[in-house]
Amino acid sequence: MALAHSHRFTEGDLPVEAGRYRLVASASCPWCRRVLIARRLLGLTEAIPVSWSYGRGADGFWELTGPDGEPGPDPALGGATSIAEVYAGTPGYTPPPTVPALVDTTTGHVVVDDSGDLLFDLATAWKPLHRAGAPDLYPLDRRNSTDAWDKWIGEHINRPHATATHSKDTEEATTAANNVLLAFDVVDTLLARATKMEASREAALTVQDVPPLSAVVSVEQFLCGAAPTGSDIRLFTTVQAYEYGGRAYYPGGEAPSIAFWPALARWFRALEGRVGWVGTEERSALGL
Repeated sequence: MALAHSHRFTEGDLPVEAGRYRLVASASCPWCRRVLIARRLLGLTEAIPVSWSYGRGADGFWELTGPDGEPGPDPALGGATSIAEVYAGTPGYTPPPTVPALVDTTTGHVVVDDSGDLLFDLATAWKPLHRAGAPDLYPLDRRNSTDAWDKWIGEHINRPHATATHSKDTEEATTAANNVLLAFDVVDTLLARATKMEASREAALTVQDVPPLSAVVSVEQFLCGAAPTGSDIRLFTTVQAYEYGGRAYYPGGEAPSIAFWPALARWFRALEGRVGWVGTEERSALGL
C-alpha cells in the first residue's frame, strides 16, 4: 500500500464529517468501484464528493481532471494534476500512489487508501449520514458470515485475479487464473444449491479450499442472505472486471464468460440490474 498506515473512522482516529473528505477514484478500477457502489447505495454522494481520474499521465500515475473533465489541475485538490502530487505531501507515504484515495481536504493528506476498510467504514461508521432506507451492508447478525466471505473472496478471487491479469510471470499468472476459475466453480455451486438450481461443478468443492461454514450456511439469493451485503460488493466488482475485459488477459486469452457458471451469472446479472450498482462513469469505463 502507498500509506504506511491507512486510517479508520473510529474513535481517536478519523471523524465522520460530511464535506471534509474527497474520494479520488477511477471507474476503470475494480477496487475503486467497490467504494463507489457503497457510496451510492448508502446515499453518501454529496457527503463525499469525487475527483475522477480517467487514465495515467506522463508520470505513469493516475492523472487528475479539471472542472471541464479533461486532464489538468484539480482545484479541489490544491491544483494537483496527478495522484502522485497528492500523496507526495502525505506523511508515511511510500510509492507508488494508488486509488482509491480518500483525501482529508483540511490537510491535503491522503488518509485512507485501503478500499476494503473504506467500504466497511462507509457501511458502519458513516451510518448517521446514510440516506433513509439505505441498505445495511454489514448487519451485526451476519458479521461472522461477511467476515468469512470477505477473507475468502480476497484470498481466492480478488488478489488472484489481479495476479492473473497483471503478472509478467507466466507460471504465476496461470496458477492464479486457475485459482480464480476454481473459486468461481465453488461460488456457483453454493449459489446453485441455495437457489435450487443444478450445481454442475460440485467437484470443485473437493479441489478448492471452500469458504468457512459460517459463510456457506449464509448463502441464499446472495452470499449472506436474501439481501446484498458488502461481501457481494467485493465479489461483484471482480466478476465485473473479469467479464468485461479481464478474462481476455488470462493466460491463453480463452477464459470463459461467466455464462459458464449459471448460478454465478444469475447472481451477477441480478446485482448489475439493481439501481446504484453500476454508475454512469463505470458504464463508460467498462464499455457498457
